[in-house]
Amino acid sequence: MVRALSIIVMLALIVLPVGSGLLLLLLSSFSAESGITSNAVHSILHELATLLSTLLLAVLAPLTACYLALRLAPALLKRPTLQQLLSPLLSVPHVAFAVGLMLLFSPSGWLIRLVESITGLLPFPPQGWPLPEKSVITVMVVLVLKELPFLLLMIAAQLKQVPASSWLIQAQSYGYSEKQAWWRVVTPELVKRLTLPMAAVIIYSLSVVDIPLLVGSNTEALLAQRVYEWTFQFSNESQSKALAGAWILMAMAALLLFINRQHAWLYRQWMLIKPLRKRRLTKGRPTHAPSSDTLASGVWLLLGLLSFAIIAVLILQSLASSWFYPAIMPESLSFHRWQTELAYLTQPSLNSFWLAIISSILGVTCALVLLEAQRQHHNNSLNGWLLIALLVPQVPLVLGWQLVLGEYLAEGKGGLWVLWSHTVYTVPYAYLVLHGAYTQFDDTWLIKAQSLGYSARQAWWKVMLPMLRAPLTTAFAIAFAVSIAQYLPTQWLGQGVTPTLTTEAVSVASGGDWRIGSLYALLQSLLPLIVFIGVALLNTELRRTHPKAKRYAEHS
Repeated sequence: MVRALSIIVMLALIVLPVGSGLLLLLLSSFSAESGITSNAVHSILHELATLLSTLLLAVLAPLTACYLALRLAPALLKRPTLQQLLSPLLSVPHVAFAVGLMLLFSPSGWLIRLVESITGLLPFPPQGWPLPEKSVITVMVVLVLKELPFLLLMIAAQLKQVPASSWLIQAQSYGYSEKQAWWRVVTPELVKRLTLPMAAVIIYSLSVVDIPLLVGSNTEALLAQRVYEWTFQFSNESQSKALAGAWILMAMAALLLFINRQHAWLYRQWMLIKPLRKRRLTKGRPTHAPSSDTLASGVWLLLGLLSFAIIAVLILQSLASSWFYPAIMPESLSFHRWQTELAYLTQPSLNSFWLAIISSILGVTCALVLLEAQRQHHNNSLNGWLLIALLVPQVPLVLGWQLVLGEYLAEGKGGLWVLWSHTVYTVPYAYLVLHGAYTQFDDTWLIKAQSLGYSARQAWWKVMLPMLRAPLTTAFAIAFAVSIAQYLPTQWLGQGVTPTLTTEAVSVASGGDWRIGSLYALLQSLLPLIVFIGVALLNTELRRTHPKAKRYAEHS
């Protein structure tokens, strides 16, 4: 039965979405009316600034986030509770994060107002710093800060599967410093194990649309943003450029994924040729690097504060009746904007909620089916084919879905197709989060349960699932946040009749109205935040009342 269910899940949520989307995209590319033409390809290839900025963003943002995460990860070995700081950052969707970050760090943002109130040196907002309102650099900063907690979560999961602490002790007994042991012994293994999560981050950075629409440059737009804009222009030339742009994105993705596969090997080669510095000695004893540890602890603290600061500034902005520069606080607070926007907020909030709830439950359930099928075949490795939806750029994939479903979308069932598209993305994320805990589960518990009279199915249901409750709830929370953040599938398959908080926030804030945009962004971040808080409370109660399940709870 598990095998049959896993085949159904793979067909409905992995093979058909990716296969049919790319196949229809390929067939449409040869259409006589709006297929790809040489003029369309040449036109895009001549936009060197667009291509270069797209490639640089897709390379630099993931690499920066990866090595920042690896730099911060040793603290997770010493203080595993730091992982709890990741929940607020993970819960804030990309769009809400970008809006909050601009309210904090834009030229007229709260940070500059604070500096002006203390020093009096900035009576007028500066030009273009600390974060330009429309720039590729701003997009990169948003992506790095938003992908950093995801990669830290992935590293935390891997650290529970490798004997990192004993490796560090052994390396130091051979004369390595703690820092050298981390980067030369533990990090190569982590980089190898991060290949798939990094691939997902690279593809997201390559094809992200909503963040560039909010804070990206309009004059040198990224390629995914250009493709998105061309699809809304109904001339044959624009449609041809959209298809050509989609395939150029696919080519870039293939190139970057190939380089990503070589990442671990390249890192090892770099470590081999990098000279090893001798340990500094003080009175014959090796010195430690307290400043380095202090810096890492400071960054962890800043990450936690940043998420709360973003929520706080979104609340203030949504309640501010007027808030002119350089005032550090609004002149007055009121619920007037909430009252006037209430009628427009209700439907997007309800749509976001039911889509996130159902798609996350489906995502976790399907991930369990896939993992159980793997476990029954004694296969504990991470299956990259199950993550294929994350490894194909979203713009060409969803464009293919739109071409496949064109006539069906007009029949008023857009909501169901939006739900299906969200589930396509919640399944791989739930699979990624659950994989470590599920495949490392000690089968002895199941054998003991069956020796007491339980059937295999009862042992799975009454013993294994309760012991995996913590990672299951974490996977649900991650899947919920993934669904809330979906923009392109909702916008294209929903046809405008299934608005969510994400689509409305992008629509309002990209038009320059940050005050109303902050209201939508706040609600967009509150929904997953409530879920993450509920999961944290549930897991805390689990550790307190079920100490034997603590070992498995720590996998979350």
